[in-house]
Amino acid sequence: MTSSITRKGLFRHGSSMAAFVLTAALAAVLTLFTALSVTDFLQLIFPADTGAPSLTAGGASPVESVLSVVYQWLVQQGPMRALMLYAVLLFVLYGLKNVCSYLAAVFFAATKTGMLCDVRNMLHSAALRQPFSGWSQQHQGQWLSRMSNDMAEYEANVLDSIQLLVQALLTMVIYVFMLFYLDWRMTLLVVAVMGVGTALLSVSRRLKRQSKQLQALNGELMTTTQETMDSLKEIKAATAIDYVNERQREQNRIFTRRRIALYRRINAASPISDFVGNTIVVVILILGAYRVLGDSATLTPALFVSYIMIYVLLLTPIKDFSNAIAQLKKGRGVEERLNEALFTDVAASHDEDHTEQTPVESLTLRDVSFSYGDTPVISHLSVDIPIHRHTAIIGESGSGKTTLGRLLVGLMEPQEGQILINGHPTVAAERLCRVAYIPQDPMLFNDTIEANIRFGRNDVTDEQIADAVRIAQVEPILKNLPEGLQSPIGDGGSRLSGGERQRINIARALVGNPSVIVMDEATAALDAATEQHFSDSLSQSMRDRTLIVIAHRASTIARCDAVFSMEEKRFVKNEAS
Repeated sequence: MTSSITRKGLFRHGSSMAAFVLTAALAAVLTLFTALSVTDFLQLIFPADTGAPSLTAGGASPVESVLSVVYQWLVQQGPMRALMLYAVLLFVLYGLKNVCSYLAAVFFAATKTGMLCDVRNMLHSAALRQPFSGWSQQHQGQWLSRMSNDMAEYEANVLDSIQLLVQALLTMVIYVFMLFYLDWRMTLLVVAVMGVGTALLSVSRRLKRQSKQLQALNGELMTTTQETMDSLKEIKAATAIDYVNERQREQNRIFTRRRIALYRRINAASPISDFVGNTIVVVILILGAYRVLGDSATLTPALFVSYIMIYVLLLTPIKDFSNAIAQLKKGRGVEERLNEALFTDVAASHDEDHTEQTPVESLTLRDVSFSYGDTPVISHLSVDIPIHRHTAIIGESGSGKTTLGRLLVGLMEPQEGQILINGHPTVAAERLCRVAYIPQDPMLFNDTIEANIRFGRNDVTDEQIADAVRIAQVEPILKNLPEGLQSPIGDGGSRLSGGERQRINIARALVGNPSVIVMDEATAALDAATEQHFSDSLSQSMRDRTLIVIAHRASTIARCDAVFSMEEKRFVKNEAS
């Protein structure tokens, strides 16, 4: 019934789940005792000397014997005192039952929240481990939908349903066992009704597929919303507000129709099972009358009342069981989407932890090819990148320069061929540890300047940060900020200009003095004077190290020792040395 993600979560939180099962079972047993105690109450109100049948009439079973002992003890206390003692007994039973129900809810809440925490962490980790090439080709809205809407659906339709299912199943087993004990013939009818109710659950057999389609549509809605928010300036400039609104309305209409259809099927299970269950109550009343009043009576009137009460109590868990099954079927689509994100080879492809062991003495591309879908970008490229020198890569827009830089850095793996460091083939994770990357578009986080420069590298010293700040020309920014390196920069660096953000981005790549740096149009956002100063500082600091510059500006590549150009056929050619 449950998928791998749910099974693993239940196993990981097995102790709290076991406590939940135990306390839920105790709550069901205490409810059963409350129903059976009605027998004593009826005996107190209608004592045997009034002509009502005796408690032990028709032969005493162990249950009847225990109830008889309790009844006799109560009678000895006198009518009024007996009723007071009975009221205390009910109070204690109900109190213990409520305590157990509360503890069951608390234990399952610990299980559920722990599982949700685990899944959120796993989703976040899986998203970060996605290869950059795969990430750039898929809708980010689908990932946002998984992390928000899918998690909410998973909690409501799977985890909450498991709680309902386990409680209902435990209660049904305990109640049915007691009903069989009181009168097995009449209870066979109850079991038959439960079979009919299970057959009625076929109404939900298509919920899994429909739910998965619904979540995919929700992901598309999320993608459209994200595109709208990110492109608001362009939409207004193109006077395309009506067009974008209509596109969103159409997607919303389709999503709403699918959602209504899904809930029609879910909500059909509960009233059908409720109707069948209540019909059986009427049948039990008729059959029970013969079992009590007939010539071969096997039940006392008091126990028959308890029997009816237990069966009426059984209707709720039967209904809950039916609803839980329907909700679980609906939630299977959500589980599959989460499993696809968490347990695929792609998501686990970058789990390896590589650390730089030796300096980079050679960097070679051997017959490397890469395509975006059916569009080839780099085709059978073989080249030796000069080491301890500054190399420029130029070419027309779309010629594959940025893709080549991302391959060298380790953001992507070549689809064919190999990238060798020191003569040994490498995987992307190894190159990420050895090659620093300065992208064209700076990305900063809502934190201080120092935290953005250090970013995840706690072993970086203050001296190394100071060197990176000097080379990247961040010092003029700090002079205008009273808190210096500890100044917060806002969401995405919103408190800084584009050039200032890029300088901090450059400092982040330079911190730690890496042996190889790939700069992808990193100085495009800098003014000419700052770029000149930065290039001079970088040339001095990287004199004996490898610098690969992807650029269009002549001023950027003027200081490079070698220039390579990307031709139409995606081969690299040395222009100067």
